[in-house]
Amino acid sequence: MNTKSFWQKGVLCAVAAVIVFGMASFPGGSAQAGEPTPVVPFEKLFAKERGDSKVLRFNGFSGEIPGKRIKALLQSGPILGDRVLLSEDVAVYFPDGYIVQSQARLAKYVPVPGLKPTQVLTRGNLMPNPRYRLVSEFDSALGLECARVAYGDGFASLRINRSGVMSLITEAPGIFDTLLEENTTTYDITSAVKPVFMGNKGLLPDLIRLCQGGSKKIAGTLTAQK
Repeated sequence: MNTKSFWQKGVLCAVAAVIVFGMASFPGGSAQAGEPTPVVPFEKLFAKERGDSKVLRFNGFSGEIPGKRIKALLQSGPILGDRVLLSEDVAVYFPDGYIVQSQARLAKYVPVPGLKPTQVLTRGNLMPNPRYRLVSEFDSALGLECARVAYGDGFASLRINRSGVMSLITEAPGIFDTLLEENTTTYDITSAVKPVFMGNKGLLPDLIRLCQGGSKKIAGTLTAQK
């Protein structure tokens, strides 16, 4: 059997399943308990780093997030605390108390501890981002890329893993490239099981359509607007 062909068919089936499931399972887009709970991306890697097996799952109850993993309370709209930043710099969103989305930003360089991006003035204010190694884990953690389009100053792509988790990834030049005189890429990753929780409604349908069509990577042939 052609492994590549088998995987491509699997991706297409998964995309179709996620779309149908996303539109039919959640009336009004609300999360419910007791539904399939795939693991949030990168959680298994983080658990391995900690030396335990505790992972967060989509549709998992937010009250089960260990307090020691919460780095900061974030706000979506008028509600403070319906999104938290984990110690691994991944934000998880739970508007109804159940995790429905995760977001992460992977920049090659980050400010040294204690500095905000706006306070960075010299190279000495920056350090390599230890989390940037997660970029090499995209295929295993997020699934293979099934669509790619030109987007802003970079690209956007869609991946879907074997558990049905969709990940929208946007790529842009690093904000410190001029200071460093180096060309780097910053990746913004939004993951969810339901399309309604992915955001970016102007971009996601284009990527889903390309994935459904079975097209190979398409770079520069479709320019989506932010």
